[in-house]
Amino acid sequence: MKSSSALFPVSLLHAETHGDFNEDVYLLKHNRCADPSVQIALTHISKAGDVPGDKSPLVLVHGSFTNRSFWLSAKGIGLARHLLEEGFDIWLYEHRGHGLSPRNQGYRKNTLEQYVHSDVTAVNDFVREKTGHKPGWIGHSLGGVLIASAAASGVLTSENTSSLVLFGTQALRKPWYMRLPLVGLLMRFVVNFKGELEGRKLNIGPENESAGIINEHLRRQDWFGGWRFKVRREPLLPMWKQVSLPLLSIAAVADKSDPEKYCRRFFEVYGGSDKHFVLLSKAQGFQQDYGHVDMVASKEAAQDVWPEVSQWLKQRHG
Repeated sequence: MKSSSALFPVSLLHAETHGDFNEDVYLLKHNRCADPSVQIALTHISKAGDVPGDKSPLVLVHGSFTNRSFWLSAKGIGLARHLLEEGFDIWLYEHRGHGLSPRNQGYRKNTLEQYVHSDVTAVNDFVREKTGHKPGWIGHSLGGVLIASAAASGVLTSENTSSLVLFGTQALRKPWYMRLPLVGLLMRFVVNFKGELEGRKLNIGPENESAGIINEHLRRQDWFGGWRFKVRREPLLPMWKQVSLPLLSIAAVADKSDPEKYCRRFFEVYGGSDKHFVLLSKAQGFQQDYGHVDMVASKEAAQDVWPEVSQWLKQRHG
């Protein structure tokens, strides 16, 4: 089968029509990682009659223990559909082993660092190739940390990216229990023994997360940890202060996973001048005090939050 890209092998997994929008799923075998089995599923959502390159592209990245359904439900409802209706070109990225992205051979050892330096670069290059435009990136929770890490490490820059939107994203919090002696070590031992954590058994999502991703997260939270890449020895916070891409950071006042105060601190450290912070709370005029998931995936968010995002994006994407 002929590749859909001149960059690396890309196959069309399936192409379907759902009512008034089309769904094309690509598998990117980018070969930019030491593990040659890595393939990334990237779903393109478009409306019938859309002209390629006529709209600004957006890449949406889900958080931990979930998949593209966070942005677009089986019934075709979600922030992705809203942004499509608002005139954007939508691409849904799924982490290795999530949704339609197959598990790679080194699944247990996957890390965010690998995602940044191979998967994100490949997806960004492919979307630019297909659309002729620099994409904006939108991420929730771990997906937001991935995007922020890519920006801080110089993978996503003003030369190849148009904007960043982060939901419930921070890389500063160190939970109190991680300060207790040996807690971090014990947790990593358990995770390594299991090889992965099962989202359904833990009742936190439909997908699993690899030991590598969990351990990387735990190392960032322990006594001597921090937001850095282990292999490349890159401390990312100083570089986050140098990024200048337009940034919209959205936090929820009832978010227990990524509390508002840490999201706000993370936002305040950001170096760009075109940045905007939104706190989702009744006190700020929203319908409710939002939490970690319903800040994006809820009927109330559809009325409250989604228009806020699309309006901000339109101002930066023309």
